[in-house]
Amino acid sequence: MEYLGENLIHGIECSMEKFTNTEEELANYIIKHPDEISQLSISQIAKKLHISPATITRFCQKISFSGFNEFKHELKRYIDLRNKPTIVNDIKQVDYFAKLYQNHHDIIDNTFQKITYFDIQQAVSLLTKAKKVHVYGIGNSGIAAQEFKSKFFRIGINVEAITDPHQAVMDAALSTEKSVVIGISVSGKTKEVINAVNIAKKQGASVLVFTGETNSELSQLADTTLLAISKSNMHMGQNISPSLPFLLLFDLIYTELIAKDYKNRIHIRDKTLQALNDTY
Repeated sequence: MEYLGENLIHGIECSMEKFTNTEEELANYIIKHPDEISQLSISQIAKKLHISPATITRFCQKISFSGFNEFKHELKRYIDLRNKPTIVNDIKQVDYFAKLYQNHHDIIDNTFQKITYFDIQQAVSLLTKAKKVHVYGIGNSGIAAQEFKSKFFRIGINVEAITDPHQAVMDAALSTEKSVVIGISVSGKTKEVINAVNIAKKQGASVLVFTGETNSELSQLADTTLLAISKSNMHMGQNISPSLPFLLLFDLIYTELIAKDYKNRIHIRDKTLQALNDTY
């Protein structure tokens, strides 16, 4: 369910073309009398408007709720937000920002609980031994792949990010036993990434996988898998960047790399930053 908050009524108004005549009558009544509807049960609404409870349930599902109870909960939230003062100093006093804050906190907390130090050490060992690191990601995972390259290239890791499916399989075909291939996919089912990683594995490359599904097809190809925390069941999950759980994992590996070879990594980072300063 998408979190609508103060936009709930507007969301209903924008969905009118989806509704049957009976559902449209229900929608108009909710728009005009949200406070009243928020206090009634599904059977009371059905009796009042002379419609069936099944009609009310279908209406709720058409606007992306699982059923009436979830819709009613969101309607009460809408009323609470509407009645609150609009001027606040602490953004966590705003209901949806408070929920977003909690979801971010949950991602961080769950990551630190589920990822072990051994996992991080394994990933660092692969990266430090690699002659070249190839990172494959498509779509939003491609954005994460580019971030990985930008972050680790600055401290001396020879890394290339490839986000085009055709280039990925060609690149994989040229990998060797001295290569480390990284596959990034939230679902672990991205065929383009799986194909490229599978080709590289046959070439003898080591495989590091970042995914949200530990038992996925992509994960089965990995020498080491780092699990990104799923945000799909979080109330504000759709408002959180898909890359966020991956970026947190990248930060953990980056920090361990620097800690284990501080003088050298910092020297390389300073050189790259100085080159940018000198150029721009």
